[in-house]
Amino acid sequence: MFTIKAVSQATGVSIETLRAWERRYRVVEPRRDPNGRRSYDPADVIRLRKLREATERGHPISKLARVSDEELAGILAEREAAALGAATPGFAEQMLLAAEHYRPDDADQAISMALALLPLPRVVDEVLVPALLEVGERWHAGAFTVAQERIVSNAAKKQVSLVLDTYNRIATGPVLVFATLPEERHELGILMSALLAAARGVRCQYLGPDVPPGDVAVFAERVGAAAVVLSFVRREATAAQEAQLAELLRRLPRAIGVWVGGQGAATLDLAGHGERVALLGDYRSLERELDALTARAR
Repeated sequence: MFTIKAVSQATGVSIETLRAWERRYRVVEPRRDPNGRRSYDPADVIRLRKLREATERGHPISKLARVSDEELAGILAEREAAALGAATPGFAEQMLLAAEHYRPDDADQAISMALALLPLPRVVDEVLVPALLEVGERWHAGAFTVAQERIVSNAAKKQVSLVLDTYNRIATGPVLVFATLPEERHELGILMSALLAAARGVRCQYLGPDVPPGDVAVFAERVGAAAVVLSFVRREATAAQEAQLAELLRRLPRAIGVWVGGQGAATLDLAGHGERVALLGDYRSLERELDALTARAR
């Protein structure tokens, strides 16, 4: 359950507005403890995010309050189709403009809108990945400062983490552990992978970057993971990384698989690991592994 403060942060709706919407229109009905403090479930958070987006498109909350979740999703989908057809909105461009003009709130807004209006695979493939790659290129070329790069990466991490937490609270599927090993400190790729998995009902245990292989192995066994998902962002895997992967496999029970993705994953020497390691060439291959995993769990 979420507190009203957490809901406000996750949805972009102020606490005062939330209270007014509940009092006047009963948009959601939070639980209350004996002291009158509100608590919200994940479905409330998802609905409130969509309500906020719809009101920003000009729909009055007095009318939106009476529509079902399905009708609300249809309203947002109609707006997307009418304004943009099959094309993705310029959310990636908005993120870059936010960085150019040093406007972190605008970067947050662009990602939040994308998450509310588009299916998650499109948010990842057509918004976040292109924007992050472009930011990286501009930083390497000296066109962006570190601060400008952080405007985009921090906004992406914040918004994706919020949505991941929301989905995770209602997930009932198999458990996956997401992490990167030492020498890999870039976490957005593995974080987006966790988001795609959570949207399919997988329970995601996100450890983040730079985790020793022994710690990953112990954690994965304790939480009953079906597999460990690792990201290798460096363009070429190092001998140290291959040794860490080998150590992880030695320590993991054989029933727990390992999935590896990222730019450097294809350069790993996986020949000696047999079928224990699945190579993820892109997010599509991740989705195929997720579909197979959830099908086996049924």
